[in-house]
Amino acid sequence: MRRLLLAALIAAGAAPALAQPAPPDPLAEGVRLRQAGQAAEAIPLLEAAARGRAAADPDAWLNLGLAYSAVGRFDDADRALAEAERLAPAYADVAVARARIAFFRGDLGQAERRLAPLLAAQPPHADARALADQVVAARRTPAAPPSTEARARWRLDLGATYGDRSQGLSSTRIAQVALSRTENGRTLGGSVEYARQFGAADTYLEGLVAGRFGYVAIGGASDADFRPEWAVRAGAVSPARAFADGWSAQLAVDGGHSRYPTGGVWSLHPSLTVARGEALSLTARWINVIDETDEYRTGYALRGGWRPVPRLLLQAGWTHAPESSEGVTVRVKAVNLGAAFDVSDDLTLRVDGVHEERPAYDQDLVSVGVTRRF
Repeated sequence: MRRLLLAALIAAGAAPALAQPAPPDPLAEGVRLRQAGQAAEAIPLLEAAARGRAAADPDAWLNLGLAYSAVGRFDDADRALAEAERLAPAYADVAVARARIAFFRGDLGQAERRLAPLLAAQPPHADARALADQVVAARRTPAAPPSTEARARWRLDLGATYGDRSQGLSSTRIAQVALSRTENGRTLGGSVEYARQFGAADTYLEGLVAGRFGYVAIGGASDADFRPEWAVRAGAVSPARAFADGWSAQLAVDGGHSRYPTGGVWSLHPSLTVARGEALSLTARWINVIDETDEYRTGYALRGGWRPVPRLLLQAGWTHAPESSEGVTVRVKAVNLGAAFDVSDDLTLRVDGVHEERPAYDQDLVSVGVTRRF
């Protein structure tokens, strides 16, 4: 009898525990809250899912990006969606969501580039087509940006470069500061560069005006020794065009005229960039120069970029082309490696290394920089 009573007590005590429901799945609960219009409440659950057992699930990152977007955290949203795109490059819903983020920011050109592969599909993606119509309408009314994310933003760039030359020649030291302001797709900026080499120093000042499809810059150095006494440069870029699943191509051209103490130099550089979203890009540039002696010179530059994770950009390049940065045009072979890391939405750190082979000497350059957006 005592044994029966003890067993009954144990069963009675265990029953409430057995009756407790299993804890909700954070991804499923986060999706439910987001779809119910409770994005702020959904974000902690979706963050836990995306950084936990669902880290390899593109739907977890897609829903996290959509939740961030719903509360106006567009930089966080874009990074989450970039991770979803990395996990599933052909996921059309992700591509549309990333294009919508660009649209909310007021970057209509970026929205068009992200929509291009979907619009090239047969038949075109319905949501992409609808968003493309919104982009067209926004271009007709530029005074009414689609989001407060199109508000003015400042950008501060600081950089320092050290170069070590062979043949016992003196080193190169360069310091740079640039400040710009972007509003509704238009940028106004200025920069100052102090460079010291071969026992001489130049300070080069430049102003820049840029839009979605091009830029113009004017600069110069007073009493220049090796930098231009004055220079005008300009560039233009076409909208990206899709040509395969997830891939797009974009044409650009840069050119200008620089007046050095040794004479004038003209330049024209067409280029082609092939990209798969923002994860991978390859750029080929054709270098054309008429140097200070009126001699035509040509060369090329190749550059690639890869984002293994949304916050990290790795770059590598090879150049075999004429260069006039020291007042005399010479042929330079150079290989470069670089990395940029987004510490936060508003802070990026950069490091680059370059090895140059010139007719008179070789040079190794190391550059570090920081970009602050506010």
